[in-house]
Amino acid sequence: MSGIRHRWRAAPLLVRDGLLALLLTVVGQVELLVAADQVAGSRALQHLAFALMTGSLLVRRLRPLTAAAVFAAAMAAQTLLGPAPAVAGFVAMLVVTYSVAQHAPDRRQAGLGLLLVLLSVAVYPLVHEDVRLADEVANVLIPVVVWVFARLARERLDRAVRAEREAVEQRARARDALAAERRRIAREMHDVVGHGVTLMLLHAGAAQAGPASRDPATAQALDVVLGAGRIALDDLHRVLRVLRDEGADDAAPGTLADLAGLAAAAGAAFTVAGRPRPLPAALEGTVVRVVQEALTNARKHAPGAAVAVRLSWGEAALEVEVVDDGAGGGAPGPSHGLGLLGIRERAALFDGRVVAGPRAGGPGWRTAVVLPLPVAAPVPA
Repeated sequence: MSGIRHRWRAAPLLVRDGLLALLLTVVGQVELLVAADQVAGSRALQHLAFALMTGSLLVRRLRPLTAAAVFAAAMAAQTLLGPAPAVAGFVAMLVVTYSVAQHAPDRRQAGLGLLLVLLSVAVYPLVHEDVRLADEVANVLIPVVVWVFARLARERLDRAVRAEREAVEQRARARDALAAERRRIAREMHDVVGHGVTLMLLHAGAAQAGPASRDPATAQALDVVLGAGRIALDDLHRVLRVLRDEGADDAAPGTLADLAGLAAAAGAAFTVAGRPRPLPAALEGTVVRVVQEALTNARKHAPGAAVAVRLSWGEAALEVEVVDDGAGGGAPGPSHGLGLLGIRERAALFDGRVVAGPRAGGPGWRTAVVLPLPVAAPVPA
């Protein structure tokens, strides 16, 4: 059964709608033949009018407004010819009304299709004097109700499709932003690690030239260190060539000493609590990038808000906090999430923790990053 359903859905719209139109056309023509003595006017023209009414369903989804126009013209002509007891015409009216509401590309065309159907219905009381008001109200109300429910369903589906499309685009933007941030982190880490390896090679070279290198075991160990270090440095350079994008921003992130100026340039207050201490270059760059990204988010989503940057030094961790009061009224949007992706990626590199969301007890947004501090201070170069 599922195989038949799958093949039916895979068939072209023209084939599926053509079968429906053919079925209703056959039914309508048989109805006219069976009740031939009750058909008014020219029977040939009545058969033709009903054939056009039911045949309009052939393009009900491909050209819904055209289908409604053909149906309305045929129904008006059939009404002028006189009564004909064929239920297929009424069924075709319901299907056409549903189709123009469901498949018209916009509300204007859908409304125009409904208007054409209603005009064809309105022809009947113009040529028949014995029409009761209640019957005519029902004749108008039925297609209107069908149209309203079908159009509401279509617009609900459109909203769902748009939401899904936006979600897919947002996920794609997030992947691109995450990949770009990872490339930038890798480039910065290359500089830091490359500096460390170069320093190691310099010290190993100095030791090799010293008196200790006269010991064969020590000299051999230094040769191994120097050889491995040079290979590692070459590999780092190759990795950087792979990661480097044309036009990529390779500017150094800066140091903690730059944070006060960075905050001042963004119109933000800057405070420090606790006892500052030297940090490894990579961790220091991460702190600066976190502040930069958080300030950018605050200015983008809450323009005009008061912003504060605070560094809280503890014994085991450094907390970086950027808070705004939301005075600009900007609510965080999808792009805000892209900025947070970069912050989370950098914090994760050092086993850090990120807390971002609306401020507790007041308007605004708070971004806080807690970064564990190294146990021992780094050896200065």
